[in-house]
Amino acid sequence: MKESNKKGSWGRKLFWILFFLAFAITAVTNLAIDHQLTWFRIVGSSLIFAGMLLDALFFSKNARVIHSVSVFTVLVVPYFMVLERTVNTYFLDAPIYWLRPIGLPIALTWIAYFWINIGIRKLLHWNMGSCLGIASLLAIPAVVVTNMVANQTNVYSIIEMSFVTIVTLLGCGALGLIAGLFMRKRTR
Repeated sequence: MKESNKKGSWGRKLFWILFFLAFAITAVTNLAIDHQLTWFRIVGSSLIFAGMLLDALFFSKNARVIHSVSVFTVLVVPYFMVLERTVNTYFLDAPIYWLRPIGLPIALTWIAYFWINIGIRKLLHWNMGSCLGIASLLAIPAVVVTNMVANQTNVYSIIEMSFVTIVTLLGCGALGLIAGLFMRKRTR
């Protein structure tokens, strides 16, 4: 086994040992305090969500971004379901059901954003500058949709509220595309 594989293997083992230790400590603490698992459902599901994302990002040998986005795609809706149910069951007198009207549209917007960016990189073989530029530009509609759904208002109000964000993303998009052009000319 290569030396780098041994280090990665030990790093991954240490990561998951610490993960299970945090998982167990929070479960035991919640049981000791409340005599049932209440807030641990939020902490435990957050640990699973973050642990799987970080594992894919740090320990995947190839295509780390694709693995991370795949994990996000699969886990974000169940994670939101656990959050909604736990908060409604244990912490609110009158339940608030936000997953369908707010959580799903926002999650699906960002899932689409990530996969479109990956598709552009893989299918068009653009350089990193161009990809970062187009990612910034594609973030504008994602931000607008997110704010429309979360604030439950119209597009004009959202554009007014998000004006600085939109201008910043436009500027980053332009800089990225310009950098991509220079990178493309330099490699020819």
